[in-house]
Amino acid sequence: MVHKTIFSHADLQALPLPGRSDEEVCVELVSVESVSIARESYTLLPLLVDQRSCLCPQLDFLSLVACLSLELHKVEHDLLPPLQIQEAKLDRASLEALLFLKNSAITLLRLAKRIKAIEQGLGLLEEGLEEGLQEHVFSCRVKGVGISLVDSADHVLGGTFNIVWLKARVPFLLKLVNDLLSDSE
Repeated sequence: MVHKTIFSHADLQALPLPGRSDEEVCVELVSVESVSIARESYTLLPLLVDQRSCLCPQLDFLSLVACLSLELHKVEHDLLPPLQIQEAKLDRASLEALLFLKNSAITLLRLAKRIKAIEQGLGLLEEGLEEGLQEHVFSCRVKGVGISLVDSADHVLGGTFNIVWLKARVPFLLKLVNDLLSDSE
């Protein structure tokens, strides 16, 4: 059995194509370049795994990161930009955008829980980790972005703050999303 360690999408692309070797391959996915490229990596890896004697224990984790990438791109490109150009009133379109934003935020929180469970299973997350160090754990960063998005939507939907407040907050929220997308996991 040949063991291949993957540190980047380029390493994944360099794996021998199916049918070119009779050897079994165990792929250890250590990292992808960024969350945003995880979708492409997840699209490629199952093709290699399914068509040969190839194992990849981290495939479930990559699947979740790919889902996370899709959701973050939706928030970044489809949901937050329209809120940046809204008028000072909460009209039907902005209400709809806020509800979609809240749904995406809830999806991020659910993904964070599933990612945390896999991190624990892979030994990437230690129980009782000091609170100051937890912010560096990937699932905690995903949860933080989800909480920021859901809180922002809830504050406007609940009437605590208005759409003008949210409009001023959008650049900060976009930065959180972009930082997470550029994160390597």
